Amino acid sequence: MIDSLARWAPLRSFGVRDFRLLWASDALGSWAENTEFVVLSWFVLVSTDSPFLVGVFGALRFVGTLFAPLYGVAADRYNRARLFAGIRTMVTAVTVAVLALAVAGQLSVWSLFILMTLEGVARSGYIVTRQALVADKLPGELLMNGVALNRVAWNMAQMAGPLAGGIMLSRLGTVWAYIPVVALNATASLLAYFIRPAVPIQAGPATSVWSNLTDAFRYIGRNQVLLALLLMAFLVNFAAFPLNNGLMPVFVRDVLGSGPTGLAVLLAAYAASSLVGSLIIAALKRLRRSGRFLLVAAVAWHLGLLVFAGSRWFGASTAILLATGVAQSFSMVAMAMLLLQVTPPEMRGRVMGARSLAVYSLPLGLLISGALAEAFGAPVALAIFAAAGAVFTALIAAWFRELWRVA
Repeated sequence: MIDSLARWAPLRSFGVRDFRLLWASDALGSWAENTEFVVLSWFVLVSTDSPFLVGVFGALRFVGTLFAPLYGVAADRYNRARLFAGIRTMVTAVTVAVLALAVAGQLSVWSLFILMTLEGVARSGYIVTRQALVADKLPGELLMNGVALNRVAWNMAQMAGPLAGGIMLSRLGTVWAYIPVVALNATASLLAYFIRPAVPIQAGPATSVWSNLTDAFRYIGRNQVLLALLLMAFLVNFAAFPLNNGLMPVFVRDVLGSGPTGLAVLLAAYAASSLVGSLIIAALKRLRRSGRFLLVAAVAWHLGLLVFAGSRWFGASTAILLATGVAQSFSMVAMAMLLLQVTPPEMRGRVMGARSLAVYSLPLGLLISGALAEAFGAPVALAIFAAAGAVFTALIAAWFRELWRVA
């Protein structure tokens, strides 16, 4: 059955055993992560009634991006498959601790913040290693397909996770809604240990970590396409992702007048359209003018968020997110594919580390947008961020002409 599925063009990367395991582990872990966000962000909102603290919660989940360059060095020096499995286990351990506190009735916002900081540190390493592993396990002609399928896994998780979390939270409460988070993470960790190890491309830790890092940043500085892609990564994380990683619960409750189920529906709608976008790219054999494609899609993404900021009706908001999600997926898949294509294998871990370091703009965006939402309301905060994102995308296109012209 797997072989017959792999012969279908959009799923052709599933013909590679290790990619199937990596994809399954990533899909389950992503499902857990998205369920966790709905359950715990709502817990913070109802416990504190503070949009700013919801933003803090979201920011702490990504604080580990500060360590991303070091994870990148480790991914180039040591076995990526074993690193991936070990880091997945660390994430599972944190979720077990959250569940234990919730069962004991001792889970507070501040204890949750500490645990989310630890989980954020681990998650950053998981993202860096996973991205490098995709390129390790697939031949060049399957790379775009594999990157798109990885995005499909995330999109599916963004649909299933919030729906499951929102429905269980509404009907069963925090503890029962969080149990699947632990179970999914544990299964993802187990699958990761079956991925076959590979010999590190950079033979052994002969050079210093500092030397590895400086080599990588010098290489990025000389490559205008890589530099532009990393700036784009920084921008979309700062300006576009604060909606579904922090502001959405505030929008749902304070602007649209709904509850956890409404939050789940909006997040799932956003993910459903992103899934469509990822499947479209997965079906393509080649993406022509991929740099231009990325830039146009990113502008469309930010403009979609600007329109969403003006909506006050739940149905219209859902429709806007359905359109915006396709642009989001086009942007993220094209960015990931280009990063892997233009980076040599021996540098992939460190470049992916720099890519994950760009995600540090997300906690900054969450904190600033949360503060703006508390002072002026979520629609104003999102409108400012979305407009800024569209403008700066245009500036990057004008300044880095190499990205606009890349094939």
